[in-house]
Amino acid sequence: MASELHNLQSALGAAWLKRQGFAIVATELIALGCAEQADVVGFRSSCSVVIESKVSRSDFAADSKKNHRISGGLGLYRFYICPPDMIHQEELPARWGLLYADGRKVIEVVRPRGNVWPGYETRLPHWDEFKHEPDYVAERNVLFSISRRLASGKPILK
Repeated sequence: MASELHNLQSALGAAWLKRQGFAIVATELIALGCAEQADVVGFRSSCSVVIESKVSRSDFAADSKKNHRISGGLGLYRFYICPPDMIHQEELPARWGLLYADGRKVIEVVRPRGNVWPGYETRLPHWDEFKHEPDYVAERNVLFSISRRLASGKPILK
């Protein structure tokens, strides 16, 4: 079961994605056909983002061993959110961004410059170095799960 800090960071990450223009945002979503349970996942017409909430160094270290971190996974763009200074920029896996949850605000530590959020095929300096190759089938399954929940009136944010 997620801790109160983990849930707060996930909520802050979801709010940050909304402010970035992501219209579809879900937290702690389990989707059939997708092994990954992202803490926060967001979609806009051009791209997808995953935010992983980490509350301990051991949790951060264990994340790199997950199969969907090695190959595929959700999110064209990927971020960690954690308490200030728990993860440092030089420790990040390649192409990952970093957000600090400081009280009730999000501090952008590592992220692409600008607010364009280019899509899967668009090439832009400063953004390409953050792009991943997502698992499109898993992303489609997550979008279907979100759509099904919305259609039934169930919440997609915790």
